[in-house]
Amino acid sequence: MRFASRWALGRSSLISQFDAEFSNALLEFNREAVLYCQGISDIVARNYAIDYATMLRDRMKGIEASLPRFPAGLFEPNRKLIRATLESMFEKYFQSK
Repeated sequence: MRFASRWALGRSSLISQFDAEFSNALLEFNREAVLYCQGISDIVARNYAIDYATMLRDRMKGIEASLPRFPAGLFEPNRKLIRATLESMFEKYFQSK
């Protein structure tokens, strides 16, 4: 087997491994974020948490996403708690990526 062929095979294997790891990390982040969001009893806070988790996931996929709007009735301490919790989850799965 020529060097170029072996190099291409090795590179393809690394890309496949990275894709599998990335997909698994996305799946695990989504699973944990969904459970967290479902546990929020206030509907306004829950919707904000879902939007924030979606924004984090989209950014990791390379999709340009802006911060979700602050909904009326969701006060800053709750927003900060939601953001900190979701960002902590996100960093757990994507810390080195």
